[in-house]
Amino acid sequence: MADFYQHARLPTLHHLATPDATARDAELVTLTQNNPVVLLLPALFAETQRPALPAILEQVAQIPYISEILLTMNGMEESQVESALRLCNDSAGGKKVHVLWNDGPALQAAHHRLAEKGWDGTLTGKGANIWMGLACLKAAGHKGIVISHDTDILNYSTSMLSKLCFPVAHPRLGYRFAKGYYSRVADRLYGRVTRLLIFPLIQAFQDVLGVKPLLEHLESFRYPLSGEFAGDLDTLAGFSLPPAWGLEIAMLCESHRHLTPAEQCQVDLGFHFEHRHRQLVNPGLEHGLVAAAADVVRCLTYQILRDAEEHAAESLMRSVLERYSSHRAQEWMQRYEHVALLNGLIFDHEEESLAICAFTEALEELVVSIAAKGLNVPGMRPSPAHALEQLPGLGEQITSTVL
Repeated sequence: MADFYQHARLPTLHHLATPDATARDAELVTLTQNNPVVLLLPALFAETQRPALPAILEQVAQIPYISEILLTMNGMEESQVESALRLCNDSAGGKKVHVLWNDGPALQAAHHRLAEKGWDGTLTGKGANIWMGLACLKAAGHKGIVISHDTDILNYSTSMLSKLCFPVAHPRLGYRFAKGYYSRVADRLYGRVTRLLIFPLIQAFQDVLGVKPLLEHLESFRYPLSGEFAGDLDTLAGFSLPPAWGLEIAMLCESHRHLTPAEQCQVDLGFHFEHRHRQLVNPGLEHGLVAAAADVVRCLTYQILRDAEEHAAESLMRSVLERYSSHRAQEWMQRYEHVALLNGLIFDHEEESLAICAFTEALEELVVSIAAKGLNVPGMRPSPAHALEQLPGLGEQITSTVL
């Protein structure tokens, strides 16, 4: 039986059938005539050297309601700019493509102005890419819809775009923010940070703090760390976001603060998307799973405890850590072991336990940090809209760097 369960708080739009793709695209062309749709893609330069991104651009080139693609990129050298632009333009065919070199010399001045104002001026990170992309679109006068997803999806389907766009574009639905979700399953269960850290940690917070609206909100999302979302630009540009891996959690917390439940939804994207899977520790240039998880936990903890008394944050977090490590993490691991057994999937108990131990260490380090420095998240920026208002000329400074 297809799953049509509705969470009590958050509207869930399920995948129950497959509409005709050509008819749906034509419908979206009509619906977005006065609300142009931009696809905002955060990427490392390294993605241009891998198969996923070019294949994604080739498919998006065929989608008539996507008016523009904006790649906001980092990890690129001066000598690599030309090849990146060539690949993006060649892959996207005749579709309009622009590139923001987020950590390039021209945009460094914009990041520096943020730092001078007392905000985080970090050049790199997915959150920094998304923040700068939204700021660029806002400054350029874009008035429509923004869709975003990751650029390492190996089995990409443009049905993702229509599923994310439709709830925001259709006037009878009236959503201002749509969050995508899907399974992380192949021969085994993936999504370890979500399964073994975020879900049990939210439960641990509820055990300690009781029922809180923000916790209920976060608990209602089926895949809170997915990178797929859509919204109208005015809404998204009003979100305060960090520059690193806490982006997705911060975005959901901002949607809770700025929107009613009726103005946001989660969308079943319909099938498993095959991403590159991170190792627990990665000695190379990219974050390993634990480092990324630590960023997420810092952001989540800040968002939940930000209204707590300063002196109480440490003791609260110690209680949450004890509840997570002694009960909730093992409970959730056991649940997913049962899922794997029922479905004949590989389940590596040692590897799953190792992940929990690593996540527990990250939480312990966070408690020590709170004790020493207080509760804070390095990198929490004001919304792009607020920054553009507070820093005259910032918009022109950003838009002038578009490649």
